[in-house]
Amino acid sequence: MRQLVAILGHRTFGASRDAAFVAAVTATVLAISDGYPAWEIPALTLINVLVVLACGIATDLYDTSHPRVIAPPLQRMVRTLIWVLLTYLTVHFVTDGTPERRTIVYLWGSAVTAFTVGYALRAMALVWFQRRGMLRERLLIVGGDEQALMVANQIAHDHRLALEAVGVLDEFAPRSSLLGNVPVLGDPLELDAIIERTRATAVIVVANAISWEANEYVMQVAADRRELRVFMVAGVSDLLSSEVLAARDGLPPLVRLRPAQLKRSDAIVKRAIDVSVGVALLPLMVAVLAIARLTSRGSLTRKRQVLGRGGNVVSMRLLAYGPPGSLRSRLAGGRAGKLPALPAVLLGRLSLVGPRPLPATVPIEAVPWRRRLLLMAPGLTGPWDRDGSPSDSLLDDLTYIRTYTPWSDIRLLVASLGRLMTRQRAVPAVREVTNGASALHPNGIDAALEPPTSR
Repeated sequence: MRQLVAILGHRTFGASRDAAFVAAVTATVLAISDGYPAWEIPALTLINVLVVLACGIATDLYDTSHPRVIAPPLQRMVRTLIWVLLTYLTVHFVTDGTPERRTIVYLWGSAVTAFTVGYALRAMALVWFQRRGMLRERLLIVGGDEQALMVANQIAHDHRLALEAVGVLDEFAPRSSLLGNVPVLGDPLELDAIIERTRATAVIVVANAISWEANEYVMQVAADRRELRVFMVAGVSDLLSSEVLAARDGLPPLVRLRPAQLKRSDAIVKRAIDVSVGVALLPLMVAVLAIARLTSRGSLTRKRQVLGRGGNVVSMRLLAYGPPGSLRSRLAGGRAGKLPALPAVLLGRLSLVGPRPLPATVPIEAVPWRRRLLLMAPGLTGPWDRDGSPSDSLLDDLTYIRTYTPWSDIRLLVASLGRLMTRQRAVPAVREVTNGASALHPNGIDAALEPPTSR
């Protein structure tokens, strides 16, 4: 009943928004047709936009359990065109004549502008609230394996999901321990009581991480609680590197896999970002090399052989270390130490943002999900360096490839540039792979790739 009331309220607010928009635009058009004073037309236009924004914000903020209720731009444009047509017919009926051409132009411009501005401002407002922990759906994760950790990390770093992981339920992890930054609240068989305590409205179930009895209990809770949204994580890790689509076709719900691939348009935009930002950073690279030369002697750069796109071997140059405690060593240990690799970025062999580079000394057959990881050129930064702390999970890179958009590159690049010249030690530029699994050395440098004397 509560959910029905929320839906009806949401629909009512949406209808009132559209009705207010039609009334405001109609009044403005009539004012132009009847020759109202010039100052009243901008005033009516402003009122039109404010009414649309107010009704839109009320619509979005009403149903707080589903904050992402903004219609997609294409759907919004279709609705705009429909209401513009109805407004035109209304004006034609009221004025008993066809409005002038300038009136029609103003009508279309006002409608498109109002909805475009409203969409942008409301989206910005929602992001602002969600970044501060408001207007988010509270979520529980059932199961505590590597896939659950990947889900928790993605929820924590992607504010667009409008989700807040409030706890993990696992049969083996001790209570009050942490999975990433999410506390373990108890056993999956306590799901019903924990939902009441945390007021969670959604559950993500990692079926492979819990027992058969726990799976049965979770399904019973989902059936009893109609307001609870339940999601199942794919049971095979390789699914995370593919696009998963729902496929029914008259059968029980199945998943249909489609190989991950980079769209041509996304590839063009990604290349444009690499070239433009890479050229802009060239003066900074020259300055870093000049400082390194003036403060210590020896070779300026060190070369690493890594696997590029498609498994091709690529030379990646990094700033060489100087004497311990020297300025060059501090630069080489930070993000500025990756700047000598910019020429390879401009040549298209590397990328500014991408999966973590794999050393060429590792047999390609030993790399898990190698076809997916080598779909893109390796990056100087990426999801593995999101917070300046190393992530040794290949699933982070697989998730980045599967969900890639140019905006994800821009966000990661801005975050990395903000830490470029800080003293915070950078995540090692090259991933070490041992027996098919990734491993990082606690000293912050890949011991297998870095001579001891260079530190």
